[in-house]
Amino acid sequence: MNRLNYQPIVSAGVLVILSNLALIGSLLALTNSSPTAAIIRDTVSLGLVDDDMRLDWPDRGVVAFRRLESKGALTVNFKLGGSAILGRDYTASAVSSITIPNGYREVWLEFTPLAKTITIPTATIIVNLQSSPAYNISTAFAQQTATVRLGNASPLPSTKAAARFLLQGAFGPDHDFQNVQDVMRLGFDGWLTDQFARPVGILQPYVDYVASTNNGKVSSSAKTVSWWNRVMEVPTLAPSGVAQAGDPLRQRVGFALSEILVISDVVGELRNQPAGMANFYDTLLKGAFGNFRDLLFNVTTHPCMGVYLNALQNQKGNPETGTFADENYAREIMQLFSIGIWMLNLDGTRQLDSQNQPIPSYDNVTIMNMARVMTGFSWGGPDAGSFLYAKRNYIAPMRMWDKYHDLGAKTIIGGVKLPARTASKPDTGNAGLADVNASIDALFNHPNTAPFISKQLIQKLVTSNPSPAYVRRVASIFINNGKGQRGDLKSIVRAILLDDEARNPQNLYGATFGKMKEPYLRTVNFVRAFNAKSNNGVYALQNLGEIHFQQPQGAPSVFNFFKPGYAPDGPIANAGLVAPEFQILNSVTSLSIPNYYYNIMQRGYFNRYGSSNPDELINGDFTGETALAADAPALLRWLDLLLTGGTLPNEQNQVIREALEKITAANFTNWQLERVRMAIYLITAAPEYAILR
Repeated sequence: MNRLNYQPIVSAGVLVILSNLALIGSLLALTNSSPTAAIIRDTVSLGLVDDDMRLDWPDRGVVAFRRLESKGALTVNFKLGGSAILGRDYTASAVSSITIPNGYREVWLEFTPLAKTITIPTATIIVNLQSSPAYNISTAFAQQTATVRLGNASPLPSTKAAARFLLQGAFGPDHDFQNVQDVMRLGFDGWLTDQFARPVGILQPYVDYVASTNNGKVSSSAKTVSWWNRVMEVPTLAPSGVAQAGDPLRQRVGFALSEILVISDVVGELRNQPAGMANFYDTLLKGAFGNFRDLLFNVTTHPCMGVYLNALQNQKGNPETGTFADENYAREIMQLFSIGIWMLNLDGTRQLDSQNQPIPSYDNVTIMNMARVMTGFSWGGPDAGSFLYAKRNYIAPMRMWDKYHDLGAKTIIGGVKLPARTASKPDTGNAGLADVNASIDALFNHPNTAPFISKQLIQKLVTSNPSPAYVRRVASIFINNGKGQRGDLKSIVRAILLDDEARNPQNLYGATFGKMKEPYLRTVNFVRAFNAKSNNGVYALQNLGEIHFQQPQGAPSVFNFFKPGYAPDGPIANAGLVAPEFQILNSVTSLSIPNYYYNIMQRGYFNRYGSSNPDELINGDFTGETALAADAPALLRWLDLLLTGGTLPNEQNQVIREALEKITAANFTNWQLERVRMAIYLITAAPEYAILR
């Protein structure tokens, strides 16, 4: 549980309003805890807020000093003990007394690790309340002590470091914390190596299975259900399938790539082709740890991309009739999929001309010539037939026809000159493909591609505002992975997640570091955190777009759900920073998402519309949390680690704890479960759940 000074620039906007409204509303709905006039002396007690520190992780240990009354300032005396030595092993925000100000019921004594090594594996800090005429000591603490553990430094990650890593490179901690323990056991690099070696968890097999059981008919939702089955690590998507381990890193990177190399089923033709859409997503998954050049080529030649951006059956222009090649894909492969619209330095910053103005990376002539390259594609597969009358195949790569391809000489991106081509006979499309391959090579080797793609992947996984040095380091790996290979995505992902800027715990305190978790990924984190299980083994969670304003492969346009350069008005924009995910944060999503979480805890299913079929019910497991409910601080410590990676501030902790402690057997029959539900709801409504630091 990190005692961070949460900066306004990160928590700006509706998230803070939402958090405050949710907390205040919950408190107003519960009974008042004001003391009666019969209290003559105030009563104080200790409470454990965070008992886990480590020498190589700057998160502080925290003990709360609490009082029943809130009138007047009250100074409370205490004594520090334990095996850790004050001044040698740690520092404390106070050493013998602490004052609870007028109007406050709680203050916090914080401990910060000091030494680089200690003589025992785990040292303790014990806080003892000392008597005073000014107050009574609560009998609820028989020994009046609170113990904080101070662990030694280790080359392997701490619990909180592992949880944070999984929020960046996967979908957050699981309910049993097994994935956190795996990271702690293997280390960051070892965990990545293990993930890289795992089989690819593709989506199409489930879509094909559904079609096989329904006379070939399958709805567009099948691909989304398959996506959920993969991120929930269902071993077998179909009865005849081979069981395999989950691959959360690949699934997480694949999702990031799907928001860079965008297609969407908002296009009616693609909405009716779930197998093709799943196949395109599988292309991203298969290429997630491959070479970016190959991925760009495979995306370019995929029929679903051809449909989405009009490259399919795009014919060469005809000067006599005044027709021109469609420019849609030619523009977007440059603007969005590879180099961007401005010339970049290796660190992702824009190059400037002599007038201090950004330099365009291409012009309209380049677009027209690139459009000429992207002519001649039609449907592929064994029944390709002819260019105009081929059988539609949304899975097989598109087939090139030289007859319909512009064979003339062209000057494309970067000034690369393509010679005039001679059509193949018979027409195999070789001439057209030579142009396409040359253009893919030109884009792949363009100096912009390394920083442009590297920065977007950093933004999707780690932080919205990476430093230029961070971008430069990753872009350098894009250029050369250390083995002379350019575009090795496996090395790029490793570089992003292991970079000091991603792993350095000091960035937990940075005002500009981190990102808003995408709403959809927040829900994946939620579902996994509470071990949701489907009665029939299928996660029918296909109708969540209205709540989250996003759903896999459902972007409103090729520009994704949000733009990488989006900056909300206010402190973020004024500071020259960006916060892409805030583009889909509004008065609807800020309330609908935490309310959805509360509803699904109550109603026992996770699909937006629910189901009358008991086989489709998806139930969360709150057994472990319910067992902790009698000890509200312990419950909060666990949920804080599970949901926020231990970043819930002391102030939020106090407000939530006080709300929970008013839920008792006197006002709720099943008070333990109600405490759990309220705790989860209030944490997921807080900025710390929405912001990844």
